[in-house]
Amino acid sequence: MGRGSSFSGSTLSADNCSYIMSCSYGNPLGRVQGVGYVNELLARLTNTPVNDSTQTNRTLDSSSSTFPLNRTIYADFSHDNQMAAIYAALGLFNDTQPLPADFAVSTRKWKSSRMVPFSGRLVTERVECDGTTFVRMFVDDASMDLGFCGAGWNGMCTLDAFVESQAYARAQGMGDFEKCQEDST
Repeated sequence: MGRGSSFSGSTLSADNCSYIMSCSYGNPLGRVQGVGYVNELLARLTNTPVNDSTQTNRTLDSSSSTFPLNRTIYADFSHDNQMAAIYAALGLFNDTQPLPADFAVSTRKWKSSRMVPFSGRLVTERVECDGTTFVRMFVDDASMDLGFCGAGWNGMCTLDAFVESQAYARAQGMGDFEKCQEDST
């Protein structure tokens, strides 16, 4: 792990800390904020109805006129805070160690300036090749490491492996969404 001697000159910023601690891996309820989008993405990739009981709009998702399937291209739009939660729910930019409070880690994956810049974007491609369906992802034109689903040298994993890798979203956040509804008094 690259350890900086201080915060000066590092890429650590208040934005990085804010995103990590509010809507990502640093918050026990951060990842679950992106589960609805991931479940909608899985529905589109597999051409099956949305299976989500978290924060999606079930009325819109259950209608083929407002949530069509089997289309060539889809476009979704979101706020940067939601994008950070979506990345975390997908398993992207996951550093194995938590962000330390006393020094900068130059080799960390989570860098908000590269993930959610103004007009940032996530592109998910479904690619057919020789009878096999693959998935690959790009964040602002950078190919993402999809090692969590066995991606090969070309950055693609099979659709089945990708869907399987999204167990957290498919399990509705593994109970985390219900924690959002708990009375904290």
